Amino acid sequence: MKRIEMRRSWIVASVAFALLAAVWHFGPGRRWTMRLSRDADFATKYVGTQTNADLVTGVVPKDDVLSIYDRSIRVTDAADWPRSLVLLDKYTIRDIQTGAVVYEYATSERADPATGAWASGPHKGDIVVFPRNVERRTYTMRSNYMTGVPLKFSKVVDVGGLSTYLFSYQGPIDFTAAFAGTAQYPGVAVPAGQEIRCADDQFYYRIWVDPLTGEQARVEEGCPSGDYIYDKASGRKIAAVDRWNGETSGADLAARVTAVYDARRAYTWASLYVPGILVAACVGCSAAGFWRRDTSVLA
Repeated sequence: MKRIEMRRSWIVASVAFALLAAVWHFGPGRRWTMRLSRDADFATKYVGTQTNADLVTGVVPKDDVLSIYDRSIRVTDAADWPRSLVLLDKYTIRDIQTGAVVYEYATSERADPATGAWASGPHKGDIVVFPRNVERRTYTMRSNYMTGVPLKFSKVVDVGGLSTYLFSYQGPIDFTAAFAGTAQYPGVAVPAGQEIRCADDQFYYRIWVDPLTGEQARVEEGCPSGDYIYDKASGRKIAAVDRWNGETSGADLAARVTAVYDARRAYTWASLYVPGILVAACVGCSAAGFWRRDTSVLA
């Protein structure tokens, strides 16, 4: 009788662990393994330059102005999660000495929480952030001022002991919408028939990504040749706008690498270790229950 009760105890424990595994998968585990959780909030800071054209002369000064780059992506509407959610994607540059905002652009994006890509519309599938389990291929990024830029896989690079995938792009880009302005930044007025582009298609963007979590470890971006207002019909330069570049380095790079390691640890526990432990416990209890049955029969 005691052996039968012991066997039942093992089976009950097995079922309990199986239920816990299911609860974890559809509950806390889902929140931690989704690329974008209901309360996702990503922020990164790095240094660079932002040198705007002089308001009087219209010329971009020769000496660059050191600046702080601040990029944040946070959830503003999670009512439709896990099918989709709305992100506020804000990109701000401040003068490093005065703290004054010298450039700012903000966009709103409806993204798929599972993939980090646009959830609907003509740009569905374009990424806002890189997904989990990044592949070595070209991704089309449509995030803030990046309006459908093809980021091509280049190579595997070590960043602070972290093995990352480097994706890069250099070429033409239309910045017209990105100079619309905000409450903190007046923007640049662009008449019909004109556009803002990086001169000589010298815009570049390089991003180092953790392939497991999709988290950004490092970024380099800029337009060293300067942004100009162009006449669309003739391609003629009309006025200078700015010259800029930014990159993750020094303490900012160390902070990002640490954040990526933390994200890897949380994702690995949520997606592998916790469910693995629960499943192993379930199988172990089941095996113990059947073993007890076999030994009771032999006895």
